[in-house]
Amino acid sequence: MAHMKTTFKFLLLFATILLVGCKKSPEEIFAEQKSGVVLICNEYYYDITLANGSHIYFTGLDEDGDFNGLTSDLNEVKKNAAILNGTGFFIDQTGRILTNRHVVAPEVDKPTVKRNINAIIGLYAAYIESLQDSMSQRYDAIQNYANGSVSYDEWGNAYTSLSDNDIQMLSQELQNLREQYAYAENVKENVRSNILNDNFSIQLHSQFGIAYDGDNINSWSDFMKKPCNLLRTSNDADTDLALLQLKSKTTPQDKYIYEIDPDKAYKAEDVKINQPLYMIGYNYGVALAKTNKGINAQFTSGTLTQVPDGNRITYSIPAKQGSSGSPVVDDHGRLVAVNFAGSNGSDNFNFGIPMLRVLTFLK
Repeated sequence: MAHMKTTFKFLLLFATILLVGCKKSPEEIFAEQKSGVVLICNEYYYDITLANGSHIYFTGLDEDGDFNGLTSDLNEVKKNAAILNGTGFFIDQTGRILTNRHVVAPEVDKPTVKRNINAIIGLYAAYIESLQDSMSQRYDAIQNYANGSVSYDEWGNAYTSLSDNDIQMLSQELQNLREQYAYAENVKENVRSNILNDNFSIQLHSQFGIAYDGDNINSWSDFMKKPCNLLRTSNDADTDLALLQLKSKTTPQDKYIYEIDPDKAYKAEDVKINQPLYMIGYNYGVALAKTNKGINAQFTSGTLTQVPDGNRITYSIPAKQGSSGSPVVDDHGRLVAVNFAGSNGSDNFNFGIPMLRVLTFLK
């Protein structure tokens, strides 16, 4: 009896080894794993608090470095928040989703933001100064007019051609101009006090939702049927990773879960030049994923094109914006990397984050 149990355990172990080591067709990998790959939608805006406590909001920078969606109205920026799509995939039963940091926490160039804000403040202060110049000119003109109405007799006595009512009106206008000038000076100094130094901070406000392969997506509210929280992002500049989690904290039972086991994970020496690699993701986000049958993930393939250096894996898998955070697997379906960037000027020369960095991030 003991011999039979030992034999059974050996056969089970042998079968498991065979199963793990068995190559799969691209069709099998796609059919098995696509349910675990999600389309992420990040609705976000940026917030800067000035020295006087007021806020400036914006949704990003355009190609020229100018602000998009610049406003001081919180309701307006929320109504017109920026939208960013990316890809992620389930890594456990608790609804945790691995993706790229730049998908959930898009950065803006801080020096450009500082320069833009300070330029706006400078223009506003200059505008106030121009109003003050107009006030000064008006003040001088009234004084010159009043002085021009004065004449002197032969004994040096002064007389004015202005009536008492005229004198009262001009005196009141001069008083008003002095008060307006002083008020403008206070406003100008208050404006200038908001000039940003290098220590200013930019607050990112985001909401996250996801969609599954086959879901019908027509608006942001469809993503928010599956809302997510941001658990954390990598502090390592070379590790573009982040972790989301479904607010339900439960991965649906029908969704594939990518195994990330330190004992089974790919090592740098396991990856070979010209090795076939596959990626499941959402290139161009909703724009390309949306079909008459709901959103559909795309399956793309390529080969390893460069010896890994520990920071990245380079491959020839075609990728577009929206595929950031996609799982990259081998022909056994094992996770090899997380797609994170493409080479400028080429659609077929892209990079992934190797498993060692993934494991370090998830510790």
